[in-house]
Amino acid sequence: MSKRKYNAVNPDDITARYGADCFRMYEMFLGPIDQAKPWSVSGIDGVYRFLRRFWGLFIGENDRLNVSEEAGTREEMKILHTLIKKVTEDIDKLSFNTCVSAFMVATNELNKLGCNKRTVLEPTVRLVAPFAPHLAEELHQALGGEGSVHHAAWPEVEEQ
Repeated sequence: MSKRKYNAVNPDDITARYGADCFRMYEMFLGPIDQAKPWSVSGIDGVYRFLRRFWGLFIGENDRLNVSEEAGTREEMKILHTLIKKVTEDIDKLSFNTCVSAFMVATNELNKLGCNKRTVLEPTVRLVAPFAPHLAEELHQALGGEGSVHHAAWPEVEEQ
């Protein structure tokens, strides 16, 4: 991008259109943080759709919280703990792009199962908080969380 060639993209315009969390996650999704990569907005729609699907796990019709108190099934818990393990390991390696990818995979799998169980979804809010802080904070409050999601305990992986 270059000002001289008039092909610069204003981050404020991207944030106004997609939101700060989407822009933030897209930046992380582009690739490893320590490698240079060409910047374009061609893939931001995919991150935007993912965030809408993630939101849809919690919020139903009429923008109301749609979370049940049932226990998660074995398959749902496996998806959750696979996500916890992957995100925890990859954050330590600064591999944010693979974390975002893991969120996308888990969200798609939970959507296929029609999961709306608090025991599965509540930990995902804490996991997504470093990546989409505004979305996580709003969902944390909707779920009745005390204080900020960023002060909540990090989910622990259960290997079984």
